[in-house]
This record gives sequence, structure tokens and C-alpha cells, in this order.
Amino acid sequence: MDYQSSSTKQELLKLLKLKKRLTASELAKRLEISEMAVRRHLHTLQRDGLIRTTLVRQAMGRPTNVYELSEKGEEQFPQHYKQLAVELLKELEAVAGKEMVVALLQARTERMKERYARDFQEKTLEEKMKKLFELQNEQGYMTQLRKDEQGVYHLIAHHCPISEIAKQYRSICSCELQLFKQLLNSEVALQACMTEGDDVCHYQIKEQTHK
Repeated sequence: MDYQSSSTKQELLKLLKLKKRLTASELAKRLEISEMAVRRHLHTLQRDGLIRTTLVRQAMGRPTNVYELSEKGEEQFPQHYKQLAVELLKELEAVAGKEMVVALLQARTERMKERYARDFQEKTLEEKMKKLFELQNEQGYMTQLRKDEQGVYHLIAHHCPISEIAKQYRSICSCELQLFKQLLNSEVALQACMTEGDDVCHYQIKEQTHK
């Protein structure tokens, strides 16, 4: 039973990969199983963050839910872009030196700061932390956020989408730390890092101390 359930879920993911957006009814027809069974699998996949749903209004009748893969769902399929990114950086290093790679990563950080700066303006640290938490999860970091009794925030990432690059170029971790400091305008310390062999990446954040 477990094997069949797992197989059906994989087929659901494959269909959404191929067709992009489908309703529960359309999925049931293509898989030749009941719509109720499909909805059970969809519920599990959505709970696991592998798919997302959009309520679509129709010309006639009630709105219907349309399902598609989430970023995490896309990652269930073979991907070579991570290795490609590392290879391209190595080619750049061979041609222009490691300093150019560092400059490129720093430029990426600046672009990200410009892209997100408006979302962090005129917000309390708590609001900024919630926004950062959302952004990190959208990008696949599988983060947790908590605040301790001293008012210090702890942002803990259980997955690192840039790990392949970070293994080769540790400066990308420094760039990310700098980005957090600039967006939050707070004291940010990296307590643990997966590229250093830790199980998680753990950031400790507290209000900026003004002397």
C-alpha cells in the first residue's frame, strides 16, 4: 500500500511537471483513479510543500483549485544547474582570477539588497525578521525562526540551495551574512554553517547597539 501511494504521488508530480497546471478532476482522469483519492494525495503534497494551489474563477459555476509544482516540487526532478553554476565560476576564476569571482558574488549581493530593500524599510526588527523568514523559505532554505527570552532572534536554515557553490567559494556565505546585516540594520552573527560541517546554518540577530 505504501509503495502504491508513493508511486501515485510521483505520477502526480510528473503530470504537473509536464502539464504545469491541472485541477484535481483533470489529474484524476489522467491517472484513472477517483477524484477523492487524488485530493488525498494533493493534500499530502501540499502539506509537504511540493505543490501550491490557486483558486481560479470560471465563467460558469464555482471557482476551482488549480495545482502546480512549488519550487521545492521542481527540485524533486534531476537538476544540473547547481553543478553548472560551479563550473562556470571555475571557468571565470581560470580566466580572470579568484578576485573576479569574489567581485561577482559581491555584485550579486548588491543586486539582492536593491531588490529587497524596499520590503524592509520603515519596519520594526520583528517585522523585518518575519519578512526575511518568508523570503528564505521561498528560496528553499527550510528555515525556522524563534525569539529567545533576551529578545534575540534565531534564524535556522535546514537546507542550503547554494551549498554546491558555497563548498567551493566560502565568500558567498560572507556575502549572505552582509546582506542580512544591511537589510535588517541589526547585529547579525553566524553561529553555525553547513559548509563548515554543521547540521544547520544558524544566524543570531539582535538590535543594533548604538554607542
